Amino acid sequence: MRNIKVYVNSNSSVKFDQLPIKRDWMEATFDRHAYNCFPMSLANRLGWTFSYPEDIVFIWDGINDSSDFHVKILKGNKYAHPNRGNRTISFNTGITFDPKENITLLTMPVPNQFIAGTQCITTLITNSVLATEIPVAWMITLPNVEITIPAHTPIAAILPISLEQLQTHEVTVINGSPEYPDNYDQYLFERGEIAKEMNKNGIWTNFYRDAVDHLGHSVGNHETKKIILRVNYEKNN
Repeated sequence: MRNIKVYVNSNSSVKFDQLPIKRDWMEATFDRHAYNCFPMSLANRLGWTFSYPEDIVFIWDGINDSSDFHVKILKGNKYAHPNRGNRTISFNTGITFDPKENITLLTMPVPNQFIAGTQCITTLITNSVLATEIPVAWMITLPNVEITIPAHTPIAAILPISLEQLQTHEVTVINGSPEYPDNYDQYLFERGEIAKEMNKNGIWTNFYRDAVDHLGHSVGNHETKKIILRVNYEKNN
């Protein structure tokens, strides 16, 4: 396991941690049903994040240029500012990844988190070149509406990745379909019928999560069923 040092400015009230699994809209689904979707729940934990202890409220007047007065921070000025212009707000993250670590940081919108009228901008940053607080900005897409980022809301997903490893992958596009076993259409029909019957009775199949078919046979292996991005806090002597 690789341990990466992350420095949080002592004057900052930012909280740094792994992304939580919870999303407000998923909590609001009947019987919290959305969490039964394994691919989505797994993705919810994809990255570290930071959040603030107070709401941030802002509004954009609809004019898009490089000046900073078209966006007004109505609450939370110590956490965000409009200095970049171009209908964006930037965050005072107070977070610096150790510049001696030569890593690429993917910063992107928090998976499955939705705030109307705004979205985190996706960036790729070479940490050793940056050597300062990680920059994070949101683009505003809805003018003349007050937008609120509630307190404790994850601001961005931050993930170390290897661009070199990504570039060792390629795809070959083939017209047609993969080879399937005989009677595969019947197999899919039976699986679908069983899944429908289970869902009617309020039972989640968990076929995908458990990597099995409707007969209980293994159909592959997940690389992992949990994403664990540990956060250790240095103890003061």
